Amino acid sequence: MAYPAEYEEFTKSLYAKACQGSRHLWEEINDLDELRNGAELTKQFYSSANKGMMAAQDDIVAMIQSEDKLDFPKELLLRGIADAMAWQLLGHQLAHARRFFKSKAQPDLYNSNFKSVVFAAQESLKGKSNAVSLISDLTSFIQVGDLLVYEPEKGLTIIEVKEGSMNAKVSDFMKFYAESQCDRALQCFANREGKQAVKQLQRMARQTSRMSHVTSVIGTGQGVDPDTNEKIRIPEPFFPIDTWDDRLNYALDQASSKGWAIDVIDNCLFLGVYASDRMRVGGHVAFNAWFDQMGGTPECPRSRLIDCMRTPLALPIFNRDISDEDKFDVLFGRKQVCMGICIESLLSECEETGFSVRFATNKELGRLDNTGNRPYRHKGKAILIGKGNNEVVLMDGIFLRIMFHGQSPISAIKTFLENV
Repeated sequence: MAYPAEYEEFTKSLYAKACQGSRHLWEEINDLDELRNGAELTKQFYSSANKGMMAAQDDIVAMIQSEDKLDFPKELLLRGIADAMAWQLLGHQLAHARRFFKSKAQPDLYNSNFKSVVFAAQESLKGKSNAVSLISDLTSFIQVGDLLVYEPEKGLTIIEVKEGSMNAKVSDFMKFYAESQCDRALQCFANREGKQAVKQLQRMARQTSRMSHVTSVIGTGQGVDPDTNEKIRIPEPFFPIDTWDDRLNYALDQASSKGWAIDVIDNCLFLGVYASDRMRVGGHVAFNAWFDQMGGTPECPRSRLIDCMRTPLALPIFNRDISDEDKFDVLFGRKQVCMGICIESLLSECEETGFSVRFATNKELGRLDNTGNRPYRHKGKAILIGKGNNEVVLMDGIFLRIMFHGQSPISAIKTFLENV
């Protein structure tokens, strides 16, 4: 429910570097067009922001290398700062971030390859004063490539770091085979180097395929995931989705003055903020009682805002559009923010908006389960929401967007339906 108070000072320092490196320029920026069109201002902005991120990463690496083992809360905070940098590089685009996440545990920060990756990150910045070289293992969700390099003039590049003579040998052969496509050479390589070399070749080929896929999706909006064979298509136009950040900010302000505040967004997203000593400790109990009374059931999604720090693909609190004071109040236990989505109310609101709502048939459910993307189940059944000839299946991902990316429920569903 809160991080140790002794970690607040270093977290604030890291946050200022990672997310506010360009702060001294903010008063000079009146609107985004001015930033885009002003070449010198844009250069200064990128340079300051990126240098701040690299200073934060240097501090994180120093903490890891100076301690025998990070405790779990401290590791979560450090990963949260690294995630905040990653989300900035990805423009807060969940569709792109999902391509990097493979639903597996991140490597231990004390793995034998970590020092090599740190060295490679430093080397990759030589001669690139305005670039960022983010170490993937520091984040909670970047699981393709060892380094995520961003240069203002070129965009994103994914780099895989390999060490050792065998990796060099396999890498050289991969380059040769990619150009020659000579199967005889492949057979000779397998006979000469043995099974371990072939396995390493297969691993490196998969890694290369993943990096190529992610690069393609980010660059073109289309691709085929090599792990699932799923066709990916991200619509070219930018579709703005309404957010409820203003309602969250108002509730946080109200809680500061009277000790607590509640709100309901789109008649289905329930919000409770608790700040007084009496309400803060038991706020989740009061919230659950209210939410249950308003139609919430055990299967309805519920979370606290602080849970974003341990949920991969959630925006860390450092990236949310709330005041710095509120961010640290939530992290260090001075405020508690509870959220719940009442499914019955969500479906009713969809119908009120003019969408169709129905349960999937057993045949449709079986087909959905076979894709590997299991839908959310309400009363044991999958739900399809439609508009005209378009239908979308209600998946857990929509709840992630609503609670941890601040997207308004009906606006998010409407955007999905218009881009099926």
